[in-house]
Amino acid sequence: MNEAEYILDFALKLSEKMLISGANLERVNDTVYRICDSYGCDDVHFFSLNCYLTLSLKDAQGNRMTGQRCIRSGMDTHLENLSRLNQLSREICEKKPDPVNLEGLLEEAVNSKGYSVGTRLMGYLLAMSCLTVLYNGGWKDWITILINTVLIYLAGIYLKKPGVNRIVYSVFCTFAVGTLTLLLTRIGLVNDIYTVMIVNSMMLIPGIPMVNAFRNLLCGNEINGMLEILKALLESIAIVCGFVLSIFLFGGLISW
Repeated sequence: MNEAEYILDFALKLSEKMLISGANLERVNDTVYRICDSYGCDDVHFFSLNCYLTLSLKDAQGNRMTGQRCIRSGMDTHLENLSRLNQLSREICEKKPDPVNLEGLLEEAVNSKGYSVGTRLMGYLLAMSCLTVLYNGGWKDWITILINTVLIYLAGIYLKKPGVNRIVYSVFCTFAVGTLTLLLTRIGLVNDIYTVMIVNSMMLIPGIPMVNAFRNLLCGNEINGMLEILKALLESIAIVCGFVLSIFLFGGLISW
């Protein structure tokens, strides 16, 4: 491989990792053009969708390189990982390391040790506790919400693999949480079932993807914007469907 091929391959892989981690398309496009410009590439053309990337560039010797990449991994917002990738892109543009080493630098950034599982779980538990207070939940509701939070978090670790449909994942999580909440209500461990369901659903609502979708619309990426809005809406509906299904099947366990 010549230097241009290493740059092309790195730019496409970095773009994929950034999109999967929750970056908006404008940020990804800007990153690719800056990296190519820093290495003296000319006539750069980059086309991006959230499921497909294509990049064409010409190196200093006039060689034309073109590459494509299909993104099959499910989008899973990971701001910690995205921060490392943004920092890597800035360092690449500033220091211009040997193109042969670019892939190794990318792997190092992606595989860097971040917050531990326990630290992340404590963050979720703290956030859900604050929302419980905000929604006037009682101490029984709080305990149930914490139990459900742990279950959703563990499901995210073991079930949210690349290629897993997030709509199916959302239905599964809310159905399991809704069913458990109904069972705990049956034995008197829940005061307000709706407070529990609303608070726990906050863990699954696609907030950042929705913001990115509207940003795409405002910045001229209408196709991506419409697709992402539709996807976010379907995921939100899936959250409701999981709770409705649990109430339909097991709602008879309690008196409303």
